[in-house]
Amino acid sequence: MVPERMTFRDTFIYNNYMYMLLGHVAEKLGGDTWENLVTSRVLKPIGMTSTKMMLNPVDVYEKKAARPYTYKDGIFQNGTKEIYT
Repeated sequence: MVPERMTFRDTFIYNNYMYMLLGHVAEKLGGDTWENLVTSRVLKPIGMTSTKMMLNPVDVYEKKAARPYTYKDGIFQNGTKEIYT
């Protein structure tokens, strides 16, 4: 929780909207989707040829991928597909 009377630049507030905007700008400037740009300009040049972007949450359960976990009632539990909805 951020105190009400903080002045500009005295505190940090995380915001996903700027990351979304940055991805959109990258797509426009790069002339391709964010996923394709990351794959062709970051992953392949450093040799990560088997790393894939999963566009649909259900892909986690249908392909060989790390599965999500949730922390509930003091223990970690296997996540379900509903975690993404």
